[in-house]
Amino acid sequence: MRIIDAHAHLFDVPNYLENLIKTMDVCGIEKCCISGLGKLFKNVDNQGVKKAIDIYPERLIGALYIRPGIDEAGKIKKAHNEGFKMVKVTIPRGPYDDPSFYSLWETAQELKMPILFHTGVVTTLKNVPEERISSWFMHPMRIEPIANAFPDLKMIIAHLGVHWNNDAAELIRMKKNVYADLSGAPNGWRARADRIGMDHWLWWPDAFKKIVFGTDVVYHQISQILAEDKARLENFNIDQKTQELVFGKNMLKMLGIK
Repeated sequence: MRIIDAHAHLFDVPNYLENLIKTMDVCGIEKCCISGLGKLFKNVDNQGVKKAIDIYPERLIGALYIRPGIDEAGKIKKAHNEGFKMVKVTIPRGPYDDPSFYSLWETAQELKMPILFHTGVVTTLKNVPEERISSWFMHPMRIEPIANAFPDLKMIIAHLGVHWNNDAAELIRMKKNVYADLSGAPNGWRARADRIGMDHWLWWPDAFKKIVFGTDVVYHQISQILAEDKARLENFNIDQKTQELVFGKNMLKMLGIK
């Protein structure tokens, strides 16, 4: 079974890239979709990601980090020409569905670059009120108008909405071009959701066919996230074909990779 990590970050600490690749080898992860969110998140920036994907082009897929309200569509076009295959979005300066941001989503659709949208509360290294970070701007339902306006744009709701699990799940159920990942820290929202039962939200037949595997953790936690996700699907008796979609095929199809 092919395993693609749809949601990984490149942290700005010594030897992180090499340790990430080693962890991927140990875990059997073929490729990571990787982004760099900059200093606010102790990550490298987009240029750091570009260097990494140039070093490991067969293992890493570049996800361009943009901030709606700051970055413009031309940045996406330039990054696509440089080899980036998808877009990562978080901490916008306004709601995701603000019409002034639509040129971003239109460009991603034209270039067939799927978008990974952060949803829910954001944790930064320090309090930064000047950044005007608002979870309301990143509510899963902010993605609904975008899905309607750009039906060929593939979108992923990160963390199944974190604390808006029901809204995120219903959106992926109703919208053909919207998926979700279940990424997050081991003791974060996933622990609460698994205690209740993830199928409380993913309740309909074939619900897991709209899920992509992602980690969003530091490299030494990746094996735990992978083990938990495998165990969850086994506990729910999810068939092998669906597991293959979750762990790789959904993401490969979005990226146009055979």
